[in-house]
Amino acid sequence: MAYNIFISYRRKGAGAGVAGELQAKLENLGYKVFLDVDEIGSGQFPEQIERAISECKDFILVLSPGTLDRCVEEEDWVRREILQAQNQNKNIIGVGLPGFFMPEAESLPEPLKPMTTIQVFSWTHEYRTASFAKIAENLVSTQLKKKKNHRLRLYLLSALLIIVAAVVVAAVTKKPSDTVEEVVETEQPQKEYQLYDYHAKKAIELTQDLPNSTEFKDNFLKLVSNAEPFEKLMKGIAECDSALNLREQSGSLIVDSYDIENQKIELLNLRQDYLSTILNDVKDMLDLDAAEMTRQDLEIADILALPEEKPMLDSIKAVVKHNSK
Repeated sequence: MAYNIFISYRRKGAGAGVAGELQAKLENLGYKVFLDVDEIGSGQFPEQIERAISECKDFILVLSPGTLDRCVEEEDWVRREILQAQNQNKNIIGVGLPGFFMPEAESLPEPLKPMTTIQVFSWTHEYRTASFAKIAENLVSTQLKKKKNHRLRLYLLSALLIIVAAVVVAAVTKKPSDTVEEVVETEQPQKEYQLYDYHAKKAIELTQDLPNSTEFKDNFLKLVSNAEPFEKLMKGIAECDSALNLREQSGSLIVDSYDIENQKIELLNLRQDYLSTILNDVKDMLDLDAAEMTRQDLEIADILALPEEKPMLDSIKAVVKHNSK
């Protein structure tokens, strides 16, 4: 049996449990995974381990606290596994457990100094599904992933194009809401600017600390777990609408001193970038059978969806629900 992935770990501590969980998840995706579960005594480096590392393309190193400390010993098994993986240019992926910190290069033996430059994904019980998704994305042996939900992936691609069109239409053609019209009609003319000022300031206040598109993508796993920023974004867009409606109703009496029209366009573009990133992640989560993360993504997408996009999002939810049965 040829292996695609080799998992290296310390048998003492939490590393063994995480290694076993990784093996199960990866094998569920169709990979052949080598995980040594037997105690290895002293003596010659076992031939089966050497052969398994040679066969694999990916080398996953589970890093529990102190994992690299014992690598100062030349006969240490984890050290020997790492060195073979390095010498054969394997794709080395680190999985950092709580309490693990990558040591300074100076404190490692010379052959292991390159370890300080590998990519290490944090693994916690709460976010292990999201962590696993990122680990799987960085595997070289991607050709063995199960090909699932092809129809939904095509649907999501179409949905992204619809979102772009919806943003443009919303920015150009959005009409004043009945609620705002009623407020303007009941307020005295001299108070119109005060209302405009209130809504414009509120829009800026709500959205001034939102991450930009790049920051959102780079910190996606952390940011998507909290609905508050997305709720602020949508409230900010609504406040922009209120201010612009008041300006339209007043004719030339209100000057757009806050440049709120461009503010709304920027927020709509940010909303589009957020939603596109989330829907792309939905595709990835479905390929990995990560139902929990898919639901979380769709909950945030529901907050960000404009009224005209709700039917599209409902259709995606229906397909996801059907495919998860």
